[in-house]
Amino acid sequence: MAPRKRLNKNRDLPPFLYFVKNAGYQLKLVNGKRKIISQNRTEAIIIANEYNRIKRSNSKLDELLTGSESQGGLNLIVDSIIERMTADKSPGNNLLSTWTNDAERMKSYFTMPGEDITLSDVTEYMEHYHKGASNNVYNRKLSFLELVFDYAKDSGHMTTNPAALKIKKPSERKKRKALDVDAFEKIRAAAPLWLRTAMDLTMQTTHAVLEISRIEYKLRKAEPGRCGCIWYKQPQQDQFGTIYGELAIHRQKTHKSEASHVIIPINETIKTIIDNSRDRIVSPYVVHRLPKKNSNPTSALVNHVTQIVSKNISTEFSKVRDKLGVYNHLKPEERPTYHEIRGLSARLIKAQGWDPQTRMGHSDSKSTKVYTEFGKQIEWVQVPNLTVSLNN
Repeated sequence: MAPRKRLNKNRDLPPFLYFVKNAGYQLKLVNGKRKIISQNRTEAIIIANEYNRIKRSNSKLDELLTGSESQGGLNLIVDSIIERMTADKSPGNNLLSTWTNDAERMKSYFTMPGEDITLSDVTEYMEHYHKGASNNVYNRKLSFLELVFDYAKDSGHMTTNPAALKIKKPSERKKRKALDVDAFEKIRAAAPLWLRTAMDLTMQTTHAVLEISRIEYKLRKAEPGRCGCIWYKQPQQDQFGTIYGELAIHRQKTHKSEASHVIIPINETIKTIIDNSRDRIVSPYVVHRLPKKNSNPTSALVNHVTQIVSKNISTEFSKVRDKLGVYNHLKPEERPTYHEIRGLSARLIKAQGWDPQTRMGHSDSKSTKVYTEFGKQIEWVQVPNLTVSLNN
């Protein structure tokens, strides 16, 4: 069978001879098995050339007679595998783009039949393309390789999955430090109204900047793909106080999970945040501002000229944080970002004796479900009426 494509540094090696890191030079024998033949490059080349001359002099004829080349290289089926994976798993645009890039690497590297790919080939591939990657990125790339090989097994092009034999690297510890109450209050006090509104909503709802940037002042009813306020005609009372309506949050990150549809009571605290967000700017969004001059007023990421791209909310938070110098003793990559407001909120909720998991929209949460009609029934998770206190 035709040898796989060589790395530049190994182009002088004879066919079927491979260099295995920390082991030596490995020769693939005519019976399909591989054997380490030497630690010395020159000696290994001499042995491989002689072995190939004696044992493989008629290899091309043998391949034609046995039809052993009919399967072709794995690279020939990678595109069709990606098509199947896309149909089965419906990845988002960003993930699909990543898959496409990784698929091109696979097509360039794995030019041998799938059944000939070994753990050594996987190791060399990962070293070649992802040697300097972080542990988390390295593990994601290895998992992608493992998934593609599983599909290749399903289609009969592989009998084993060598990527599954590769040990993943240990997960890296989170570099960013937790946000504390004192720093939150200092940043909030120095923030412009729109950022202060976003921070307050994340603190009270525990939800991330993407959902907060999409909250609308008024919705007729809860709808998938939208976040917003559904106001009662008359305020209602429960044991914890007055409820003015419901804040429907559809978490985009876990959109296929039933717990991604969350209904949060609009109590006095949340209503005050929403009321205080109103200014002279007419906008359907609670977190809003007019675009800067000479900037494109709309983009694919927003639906209205006054809506703020979620990334810009996070960026402004970091700018205010650094201007105040509250975390300047830490390296930039260790300083808490906007996202850490969620963690602070969850800790405060837990300190008040509540379970924050349901409110955060985690899929393993357990709570009463509210059914809302819009073409079909979708389960929305009703969470308790509570106010997150900064003074625990």
